[in-house]
Amino acid sequence: MANFISFCRGAQLRPVNANDQICIAIQPFIQQILNHFVECQNLAQSINQAVERYPAISEKLFNIGSSHIEETFSLKERVLFPQQNPLLCIAYNNARFPDFLNKSGVQVIQDKEILPKIHQLLHLCGQSNLTYEQICQQLDEPMVQLLNQWIQCSIVKEQPPAHPGIHPDAPGVYRLQHAALLYRTKTTGILVDPHLHSNYGIPELKTDITRSQLEGLVDGILISHPHYDHWHYPTLMMFPPDIPIFVPKVPRASIMCEDMADRLQDLGFTNVIAVDWYADPIRVGDIDVHVLPFYGEQPLVPEFNEPVHPDLRNWGNTYLLNTEYYKSWLLIDSGQDPMGSMLEVAEYVKQQFGSIDLVISNFQPLSYNSIGTDLSAWGIDIVANLLSNPRIFSVTNKPEGAYVALLGPQGVAGLCAIVGAKACLPYADSWAEVGQPGVGDRTLIPQVEAALQALGASTQVVPWTIGDGYLIQRSGEWSLKPGNWVTN
Repeated sequence: MANFISFCRGAQLRPVNANDQICIAIQPFIQQILNHFVECQNLAQSINQAVERYPAISEKLFNIGSSHIEETFSLKERVLFPQQNPLLCIAYNNARFPDFLNKSGVQVIQDKEILPKIHQLLHLCGQSNLTYEQICQQLDEPMVQLLNQWIQCSIVKEQPPAHPGIHPDAPGVYRLQHAALLYRTKTTGILVDPHLHSNYGIPELKTDITRSQLEGLVDGILISHPHYDHWHYPTLMMFPPDIPIFVPKVPRASIMCEDMADRLQDLGFTNVIAVDWYADPIRVGDIDVHVLPFYGEQPLVPEFNEPVHPDLRNWGNTYLLNTEYYKSWLLIDSGQDPMGSMLEVAEYVKQQFGSIDLVISNFQPLSYNSIGTDLSAWGIDIVANLLSNPRIFSVTNKPEGAYVALLGPQGVAGLCAIVGAKACLPYADSWAEVGQPGVGDRTLIPQVEAALQALGASTQVVPWTIGDGYLIQRSGEWSLKPGNWVTN
């Protein structure tokens, strides 16, 4: 059997854009504020101390008034709303190898015209059905050189085809890593928030889900919101340029939320769909995709419950997939914020669609009060979120749940009760070994079950692990199929 180029286990790809670079530059300044604040509990004093230590950063990037410092402390508007946010580079490494083996590199993006070429290379490697020679025949010389660098760094290599691990004609949904899901009917597949070979993965994983195992199973992709654990350019570039990709509509790009449609078009995608909430559904194969609001997960706390600028928002979508086999509402990381509540959207869903077969949601609560003061624990995108509303720094380190921006167990149960959900499944709970649950499932599932029981709801909470499929049988009954992923 011939060997084909495909991605290696442990390969990780990380894009860096201009907004990321600014956040990285600001991190020491903000960390200094937080370190001092932990000691003195005085934000104004902490800001002044950081300004003395990092005068260039504060002068160039921040507005800080001489009086009422806490109220005036913010990023300058040109930083909050940059005119451009170019992709600067794509870093790559194989996390299974120690640093001294130099299994890493960086592809610098000096001109965005190269991006569709990198997209082509990623797509050709992602198909896992082409030899090295077949791929090189379709590339120009710079991309052949990049391919050779990836081979040297164990990003890709020639290897036998991977076992798909999925029955393509089995209607239902498969749990991939973290926030990635694969919905299937007998003929159509829709992938949600895919992260494959990403820097968010765990290097020590013995088994993982690879791009090659999804070849031929995906007819469209849904992106929920721009947090980096849901929005990974390199994974998307492993799919063909004409694949339909649904993204949130972004009225004004910001450091918190880039214009995802513009980004994908720059990467060479030709079928990008940014649809208004409550718009008519778009059909992918035999699946109707309804775009619904995403409320919640905004950097707000009770003390500062309005954004500094009304255009600053983590724009997102939730999605309802309607098929002849099932109706599933995907809630992502949604919850409530001053703009609205998902419980209000649930009333609309009940009126328009009746009872829902599957509700899939992050069960975790999230409080920006309790996000902590160690920047090393935050993703760059979360740093950007907090910089959009820096007054939050004065109320960090409060107990979890002081202000829940996601649904949490109580909200998930309440929403399931409203829409009469038959089943509710947890997800978006970090990376884990194939066959293992999310890190919070063991504690959060009983909490959701207890909340459902208190409401008198009949929704079944389905414990599933990474790689499992929750599938509908010919009898019409649902059953859990353990994951059967074979990695290279």
